[in-house]
Amino acid sequence: MFSRLFRVPSAGVMTAVVACTGLFFVSYAGQAQSHASHSSHSSSLIDERMNKDAHGVTAVQLYTCAMHPHVRSSNSNDRCPICGMALIPVEQDDDALPGSDDAVIRLSPRANALLQPELTPVRRQQATASLSLVGQLAADQSQLKTISAWASGRIERLFIDRAAIDVAMGKPLVELFSPELVVVQQELIQAKHLASNRGRSAIDASSSKAMLDSAYRRLRLFGVPSEQIEAILHSEKLQDTITISAPVSGRVMEKLVNAGDYVSLGQPLFTVLNLDTLWLELEAFEHQLPLIQPGQRIEVELLALPDERLETEVLLLEPVVDASRRTVRVRALLQNPDGRLKPGMLARAQLKSTQDDVLLIPVSAALLTGERALVYMKLDDERPTYVGREVRLGRRFGNDYEVLSGLDEHALVVSKGAMRLDSELQIRGLSSMMAAADEGGNPHAHHHGTHAGEPRTEDSTTSSRSRQLVTEFQLKPDDEQALLLSYRQLYQALTDDDLAGWQQGAADFHRAVAAIDWPKALEAEVQAMQQGKGHSHHIGSLEQARELYYSQVQALLTLTEQGVLADGWYRAYCPMARGGKGATWLQPQGHVLNPYYGAMMLRCGDIQQQFAKEEQHAH
Repeated sequence: MFSRLFRVPSAGVMTAVVACTGLFFVSYAGQAQSHASHSSHSSSLIDERMNKDAHGVTAVQLYTCAMHPHVRSSNSNDRCPICGMALIPVEQDDDALPGSDDAVIRLSPRANALLQPELTPVRRQQATASLSLVGQLAADQSQLKTISAWASGRIERLFIDRAAIDVAMGKPLVELFSPELVVVQQELIQAKHLASNRGRSAIDASSSKAMLDSAYRRLRLFGVPSEQIEAILHSEKLQDTITISAPVSGRVMEKLVNAGDYVSLGQPLFTVLNLDTLWLELEAFEHQLPLIQPGQRIEVELLALPDERLETEVLLLEPVVDASRRTVRVRALLQNPDGRLKPGMLARAQLKSTQDDVLLIPVSAALLTGERALVYMKLDDERPTYVGREVRLGRRFGNDYEVLSGLDEHALVVSKGAMRLDSELQIRGLSSMMAAADEGGNPHAHHHGTHAGEPRTEDSTTSSRSRQLVTEFQLKPDDEQALLLSYRQLYQALTDDDLAGWQQGAADFHRAVAAIDWPKALEAEVQAMQQGKGHSHHIGSLEQARELYYSQVQALLTLTEQGVLADGWYRAYCPMARGGKGATWLQPQGHVLNPYYGAMMLRCGDIQQQFAKEEQHAH
């Protein structure tokens, strides 16, 4: 949040705002009694005061609480529903443009310098998207060959005595004794003699030739090579065994017989797999399927070959979704001429796709709630002015989002510092990312405590110790806002699968926790929130980040259930998180955004409760 100035017409009262680490504190100089003594006399004048902006639009004077700036009222006689303090006028700062529903925030030069917003122009260009998938190599089943017995008989000899041996085409596998082979050889020699008898008629010669050809073909069906058949015809010596050779090169996957076994015609003896090509089988979740098309280029990295990059393309997507994993198998083909690739190797793949003429903004510029996306755009250089624009986003291209509507090319958007701008709008009671207008037109309906006729949301498990702790300890508003702001950053980073964003948010969160003077009764919760302090930049995976987050958010939930912070926030629960153990978390919005899964299952879970503080002050 940023420094602001509230002008108070009552004499002797001045409101000053001191900027501190991006948040602000409101302090008073003067006597509270003088303010109270003049309030009855001056309130009617204040109530009737109207401001006109530069466009001539009349604006009603609003009042706020110095300690709780999000409280708004148009009646100067109202008091803060939280602390009971008298309200003070809000400086009319033209927070809305005439004729527009966009919320505008104007900063002083000092506030803008403290924020140090990073601006990035909206650009139109060619964009390349990269989708990360994991999987493994598998055998190409079209290259799996079964070698069967070509005749009935007994296994005399095995040339391959075990599986997992590489064989070359034509290499002997088994020697088979077959009585049928002897009979066919006798027919072959007899047909040869008949065909060579010159004294026979032409009809008999034709019949003998047909018999010779038939015997020759039968021997070939038994697997006897042509050279061996010619040798039998020349020597007229019968052979009682045949040698079955490998019809293809590959690896023997199964040996199904042993020496001495009797086999029948067609009985499988071996299976041989040609490993010159392998399947690459990747797993894609359902929401990723629109981003995958046959023919799309794939860059593959194998765990066993970390220094190499292989390239292929998507061949097909299987038509069935795995019911238990909720994934679809994506297949590609990898060439393996040197045999280095093995079935079962783990693989990581990047699927590349290119799109021309895309309107892009940085990912960090978009504030996402799951239902809406908001971007802050700079309007004026003379006095820093920013406006929140709701946009419709398309695909994510690396570190950029595609903008389908809501922004024009060359507009300057806030790519760093947008969350703080959004928080300031919430304090001013304007529509923001987390606080859209309600049904009554109030852009920031925010309730503290329990008023007459209003239902109170309270955790049924709140103990008497918790109620006592709420009475004894309350966070300062600026401490609470700093803590929740940093928590929102790390929570949103996990829902966006943004490790770098989580690292920054975790570091800010630890600093915010350390800056608070916690009571000894909350020592366990503070230790849990400080887990990983000073080491967030060493966390190298989202899995590790989510393990740390689990401990931190459980401590935050404990504090929230005790009424210490996060008034109006929600507790959500996912039964599948943390390996099926289930996990809860704290979130500011009323619809589920799951930090334990991110994009994988962003909407998995249910809202269990909305928190509300117990009423601490009489009105």
